[in-house]
Amino acid sequence: MHKFLPKFAYLLATSVGVGLSPTWPGTAGAMVGVAVAAALIPASPWLTVLAYAALFAVGVWASSHVIFHTGTEDPQIVVIDETFGAAVTLSMLPLDPLWWATGFLAFRFFDVVKPWPIRIMHDKVRGGAGIMLDDAAAAVVAGALLLLLNELIDHLP
Repeated sequence: MHKFLPKFAYLLATSVGVGLSPTWPGTAGAMVGVAVAAALIPASPWLTVLAYAALFAVGVWASSHVIFHTGTEDPQIVVIDETFGAAVTLSMLPLDPLWWATGFLAFRFFDVVKPWPIRIMHDKVRGGAGIMLDDAAAAVVAGALLLLLNELIDHLP
């Protein structure tokens, strides 16, 4: 069993291997998040929240495992955080291809640029929790700003 867990952790942390992509692994991981959000469309809000809580917890565990075994604080192959963040962002938005494309781009922008307050999570929290929290913060910021934009658009004459 002890040989299974490290491989399973790597499989999860790399979002089923897409984190091994030689180009843009974070974007590839976020694309997996699109599939996760799409799969959760028919789920109830409570089940969706439970699924994201489980994904977050699994992400912390798997990321921590890869950090320990690589000796790297934020291994580039770990993309479960991008998967989680993109999925959460999209789940907050209207079910519309334009909103989802915008949400995907907004999440990636905030994930890469890491403005305040996202930067605090990235700089202050270490380990698997830190890897997951900065993407959770990027998802909340991207989703909240796009929901505000949606409200403004809805109130235009």
